[in-house]
Amino acid sequence: MSLDVLCSVPQGSDVFLDANIFIYAFARQSQQCHDLLARCAREEIFGITTLEVINEVTHRMMLAEAFATGVITKENARDLKGKPQAVQGLTQYWPQTIRIFGLNLLILSSDQSRLHRAQTVRASHGLLTNDSLLIAAMDEYGIPYLATRDDDFDHLPDVTVFKPTDLP
Repeated sequence: MSLDVLCSVPQGSDVFLDANIFIYAFARQSQQCHDLLARCAREEIFGITTLEVINEVTHRMMLAEAFATGVITKENARDLKGKPQAVQGLTQYWPQTIRIFGLNLLILSSDQSRLHRAQTVRASHGLLTNDSLLIAAMDEYGIPYLATRDDDFDHLPDVTVFKPTDLP
């Protein structure tokens, strides 16, 4: 395991992008996350993610919008469930999320074999479901670098983790 600053992802390298990188960039909370996505768009580095990650971004951006507009008082899916009219009124999360598809990223789809590999990752490293799917995809494609703010990856032996340092 190696930890480094997000802006030091080597030129020309493959880097897996976790959901929080998109969220901090789109919410304008991290210039480093924004700059990393811009580097991907310019093909200075090769950003890779999965549909599961994009789904997580969509979910979290929806909750953030619902919270920001007062539809819910906590960014909690339970508070938004059962409010279909409120969900229909949320309009900002999707245009933000769909920007991912214009960033020149490789977006990996999932399959049953990755789900099985993810179980091995969970058993070996104690990661939760979404995180284990991410690592299983990285293993499958030989992606050595991970961009994330999540500390749960810090103990993995064969992953170099790049983190933003411009967040509180």
